[in-house]
Amino acid sequence: MMALSETYRESFSRNIGILREAEQERLARATVAVVGTGGIGSNCLVTLARMGVGNFNIVDPDTFELANINRQAGADSTTVGARKVDVVEREILAINPDASVRTFAEKFCDANADAVLGDADICIDAIDFYAIEDHLRLHRAARARGLYILMGSPVGFSASMQVFDPDGMDMETFCGITDDMPPMEKQLRYACSVVPKLAHISYFDVSKGDSNTDFLRGTGPSIASACLMAASLVASEVVLILLERRKPRAIPYIFQFDPYTHRYENDYLDGGMTHYDPSEVLESIPDRGSLVANIFDHFYRKVHAERLPLSHGGSLCYRTEGEGPPVLFLCPVGTDTSFWSRQCGTLNDAFRLITVDNRGAGRSSALPDSANTRDMAGDVIALLDHLGERGVSIVGLALGGLIAQQVALLRPDLAGRLVLVSAYETADDLILRTTAAWREKAAREGMQALFDETIPWVFSEDYRGERADELYKLKTFYRVNRQDAASFSAQTLAGNTHRPAHPLSEIACETLIIHGEQDRLVRLHHADALQRAIAGSELALMRGGAHFMNWEMHEAFNDVLRGFLRREGVAAPQAAQRG
Repeated sequence: MMALSETYRESFSRNIGILREAEQERLARATVAVVGTGGIGSNCLVTLARMGVGNFNIVDPDTFELANINRQAGADSTTVGARKVDVVEREILAINPDASVRTFAEKFCDANADAVLGDADICIDAIDFYAIEDHLRLHRAARARGLYILMGSPVGFSASMQVFDPDGMDMETFCGITDDMPPMEKQLRYACSVVPKLAHISYFDVSKGDSNTDFLRGTGPSIASACLMAASLVASEVVLILLERRKPRAIPYIFQFDPYTHRYENDYLDGGMTHYDPSEVLESIPDRGSLVANIFDHFYRKVHAERLPLSHGGSLCYRTEGEGPPVLFLCPVGTDTSFWSRQCGTLNDAFRLITVDNRGAGRSSALPDSANTRDMAGDVIALLDHLGERGVSIVGLALGGLIAQQVALLRPDLAGRLVLVSAYETADDLILRTTAAWREKAAREGMQALFDETIPWVFSEDYRGERADELYKLKTFYRVNRQDAASFSAQTLAGNTHRPAHPLSEIACETLIIHGEQDRLVRLHHADALQRAIAGSELALMRGGAHFMNWEMHEAFNDVLRGFLRREGVAAPQAAQRG
């Protein structure tokens, strides 16, 4: 064993007192593998070099760019275009000329795993945040070789750290990732696991237009102070593990510190993210339409939603929240309960809200091609009977509005008030032709292509122009909450063949019809026809509103809806049941 040089001893003498001399010598002989030399990896390397670690295996295929200067060690105007591993190697050797640095100007892969990890004592995963498959590959390789794997992440002004014990919970288990998941779902599950307590959410929400975050293109912001803080957390833990000072708090322990909000989150998530209940965290997000809120809700809260077995063998996924008079929300084609998030977030203080995934969407069972809106209404009737509710205010948009009509006609005792949004009595030629084209496109090109096709039909031109960033993030959410082509086809066919079970004139409850003046799909004459057919009904025309006005102009929509639901003089529930 080579003796430490006097240069080394003097260079790191100020570590002594915090470290013992024998520990400093141990660090000098330790080998750390660092995969990725971006904002975390490069700063970890420089910090560990200053702490006296003597041997490094460094992996990164990239060269420096101007955009790296704000946060990456070694990045400056003179190193643009230079290989990152070469620059960082020079930085390390300038700090410690006795250091041994092996560089790999290539991606980490199975072919170089032995060379990178074979002599390592510990591993740092500093791979690009969005390269989820590369993360998983490294974790499997390091775990197979009995190595601790450490990760750090900057999020806003905050920093998080994760420690994976080779004998503890692995990355897939903690994040809830499975091989058959789409890449975007894997990526988003990993992202949620980095900061499950969202200590930063009050000022940095990646779903907002000014967040400069794009999950589809794999880009996002990071600031130097957060990168340095995350790198310092990781470097400190690496040294403590190498010196065996104490047993690390490994996953499922999570850590996040945010100097902006003065929050320090240090928690144990028993069972990992699949058992995590984010309810308390979600209450802190003012905009329930936020992508962050909906992703957390979809992954971790909705999986625990109630399920109602149906007599025909299917099942409905539903949830209730809030206290007060009951209000049931019914979804349009291709959406689940998250569609109403911008209503539920503002109405749950005054009403008991019931949201349900129609069969063929969300976490409810499949919908047969032969099903019609009367069958789907039967599902809703079974749910309300199960809940023991009567005189419910039923709000339905498009397909949901058709189902609401059937419930009010088949079981008048269940419907206290009716709100029909973007609805119709029977489909016209435009609806039939358009939805037929959508079914063909979904079958031929897939549901992601269909999503892009439907955007101009369901959102107004103004919204598409002014809130393009929000629509773009909805595409991200759609990739993990997507409906399959067969279910989409079944739901649209049910809407195409809709015929009220009885004349609409027999609807006895108070009815409000809400329609957008710019609805391209269900044109305004349908709202006029509904108002004429339902005695005493009212029409609220939303200026500038399109098909999904509850989303794009939710504040105005919510004001109209709340005013109607709170109005005095609700019609008494009927006792009769119609066949």
